[in-house]
This record gives sequence, C-alpha cells and structure tokens, in this order.
Amino acid sequence: MKAHITLVNPPQTSGAPNSGFIPLGIGYLAAVLEKEGYTVDVIDCQVQQHTTKDFETELAKLQPDVIGVTSTTLAYRSAADIVQTAKKACPDSLTLMGGPHVTVLDKQTLDELPEVDIIVRGEGELTILELVDRVSKSNMKGLGDVAGITFRNDGKIVQTTDRPFIQDIDKLPYPAFKHFDVGKYMIFGKTYLPVITSRGCPFQCTFCLASKMCGRGFRARSPKNVVDELEFLRDNYGADAFSFYDDTFTFDRKRARDICKEMKTRKLDLQWDCRTRVDRISKEDLAVLRDANCQLIHFGVESGSQKMLNLMKK
Repeated sequence: MKAHITLVNPPQTSGAPNSGFIPLGIGYLAAVLEKEGYTVDVIDCQVQQHTTKDFETELAKLQPDVIGVTSTTLAYRSAADIVQTAKKACPDSLTLMGGPHVTVLDKQTLDELPEVDIIVRGEGELTILELVDRVSKSNMKGLGDVAGITFRNDGKIVQTTDRPFIQDIDKLPYPAFKHFDVGKYMIFGKTYLPVITSRGCPFQCTFCLASKMCGRGFRARSPKNVVDELEFLRDNYGADAFSFYDDTFTFDRKRARDICKEMKTRKLDLQWDCRTRVDRISKEDLAVLRDANCQLIHFGVESGSQKMLNLMKK
C-alpha cells in the first residue's frame, strides 16, 4: 500500500517575519510524490497560523505514514517543536527533517531531537521518493544504502554518502501549488509567485549555503520550460507577478536573455524580479531584462571593503 505523506512548513520563530512566499522546496516534494501516486497533505504553519493544539489535532486526524518538516536556521526551534508534536500525535509515523539548517547540522539535530528519525540532506526529491517507497513496502532495514540521509542505527549516528544532484531539472514537475491557498500569499495586492529556473552555484562565498544545498555545478532549466511554467501559473493560479528565486539568475547571461526573449515572444507582460551578482550582468543585459518587464533586481552587496570581500571569497 502506498504511503501517505504530510509535509510541514513550520512557523517562524516568534518576532521573525513570515516569508510571504509559497515554500518551493515543499512544493517540489509534493509534486514528485504525487507524480508517483502517493497521497500528500501540506500544512504551511506560516500562513495557516495553527496553534500547537490545532496542529496536533490535524495530524491525529490525517494519520500519515511519513511526516516531513523543513527547517531554516531561523525557524529551527519552531521546526523542532513541530516534530515533537508530530511524534506525540502520530507515534508510529516516520519523521523526516530537511532544509539548510539540518543539512549542515545533521548529527547535532539528531543528538538534540530524539523525535526525528531521519535527516534528509541537500536536494530532497529523489531521497524522499526512495524513503517513502521503503515505508510503503515496510522495508526500513539497510538504510545505509540510501544516499543523502543521516539516521540512528543501534544508538550510533550514521551519515550516508551524499546523493548526486539531479542534472536534468527540466524533468521535474512544477511545484504543487494546488496545496496552498495562493490568495494568502499576495504581496502589494498582487498574486506574486516564486519560480526557480536553475540550481547550483559555482561561487564559494563563505557565508552562503547554496553550494551545500544544491551543489557547485550550475544546472539550468531551458527557457521554454521556464516560460511554460510562467504561463501555467498565470492561467491556473492567476499570477500577476513572479520572483525568480535563483541564487544567480544571470549566471548564464545568454540563457537569461533567452528567457526574456521567450517572454516577449509570447507577450507574457507580467512584472517580475530576480537575484544576481554585480559581476554577472552588463548594461546590455539590464536593457533586455527591463524590456521583458523586470521591475527589481536584488544584488548581494555585503561590504564596501575589498579586504572583507576577499575574506568572504566574494
């Protein structure tokens, strides 16, 4: 029997702002799981504003076989509370944690949280598929063969080999936005949706986890695949604007320009923004982006001191 999975985006720590964006990582996990025929629920605590009791009640009603919780460092404490509540509500469920914080501090997390069964490190789509397949077949022995996880075995923490990154990301399904109340993610009165067109970052800035999460190799979607998704989000979710969430949207400057040309060809006149570096763009690139209705570019400007930039490998 196919496993039933609940994926959870924990609330932010008290006093911290909510992201305002649909959590793309969870969206991709839900999409790949559903593509393989699994039943998936998504609980976004940052939008649904569940109390601990509400969350416990909902999980007890759902009774999933697997509960997956994502975690940034800022939300780690609240993610820990979510996992503890999940184990209380569904003691027989397999609890997973993934995301940037636990990818780096996997062993520490297992030491701190006995309620966590397995840490999924880095890119999670293929890893979670392998784990839920094992749950479906009641075959949880020999987890040392599953790449990209950290778990306990006879009281010892075992860290398996890193999982190779997905190279052809055009083959991934679009994130499963159907699990989110898109109207609750509006910004400035617009349905403002996140899109990621590439994974991986060749740069090694000392403060950044991008290469740890998604690798040093730049892996890009084709311009056609990207603009197909933009049209899909416009037509199915009423998207008014987009945010390209790539670490460096213009790393491959020709590809970025080709995406803009594809938007122009299809008359996709929607506002958008992106993120890049000051050394990966030119005046000519800026003109092309602006002509395709780019409204904002986020640049990382960490310091005015070249000495500090050199220390950060920036």
